[in-house]
Amino acid sequence: MIPINTQPTELVFDVRDVVYRYTSDVIALNRISLSVARGTRLAILGANGSGKSTLLRLLDGLYFADSGSISAFGQPLTEESLQDDALAFAFRRRVALVFQNPDVQLFNPTVFDEVAFGPLQLRWPKDQIRSKVKETLDLLEISHLKDRSPHRLSGGEKKRVALASVLILDPEVLLMDEPTAALDPKSQSMVVDFLIGWSGGAKTVITATHDLDIVAEIADASVVFQAGTVVAQGEPAEVLRDTSLLERTNLIHAHRHIHSDGAIHSHAHRHLGHEHLHAEHDH
Repeated sequence: MIPINTQPTELVFDVRDVVYRYTSDVIALNRISLSVARGTRLAILGANGSGKSTLLRLLDGLYFADSGSISAFGQPLTEESLQDDALAFAFRRRVALVFQNPDVQLFNPTVFDEVAFGPLQLRWPKDQIRSKVKETLDLLEISHLKDRSPHRLSGGEKKRVALASVLILDPEVLLMDEPTAALDPKSQSMVVDFLIGWSGGAKTVITATHDLDIVAEIADASVVFQAGTVVAQGEPAEVLRDTSLLERTNLIHAHRHIHSDGAIHSHAHRHLGHEHLHAEHDH
């Protein structure tokens, strides 16, 4: 069991020995255990295919474990429990997932309609919906896009619309899958600034990413995934200093070059960004 934030506060998620298989031969998650307390900002680190996105889908009740158990807010999170309309409604209000590809979440004709969709389903009064949509669009600096079609926006704009569409319901837990993937630097910066400042940092945010450049800013705890298992955990600064771990888990890669004296040296490089992490020299 890897405890994330062991303060005596309510657990948002408790994951115990979870196994999830894509097929009988392909295991996506292999006996994963961790607990997440309310208010934790957790980064799940791992290369593509490590299982981190699959875990987010289990925490959002989109997938269900083949074995082991997951509880959310002290209640079992299972396919059977979510068949209870009242429980499912309460859970969907409290937990929101923003997918890596915002196109899978955007289906309304305008940005305004997209952000208003959730409140409309909950039968909020129309004046309240208009007010809350405006507030949410202002928060994410996309008010000028309200009459545009979501599918005609840039990648960064789509990401912010997808965020707005879940944030308008004021969830307690935000699950983010690769929030900076395929975004230009300005859009990356805006998303990171939002994650840092959202509700004064009081909400629970779980971010799956392989972008090491954002981890120290958006998280106060981290776990490292490899091949469907947790191989390390700790404070972000501690994990990011462990160059050997980052190389083993394919979060950074070695770049080799020949010096004028003929020696071959190896330096570790992050996959994204241009910051160098210096590894031991290979001769």
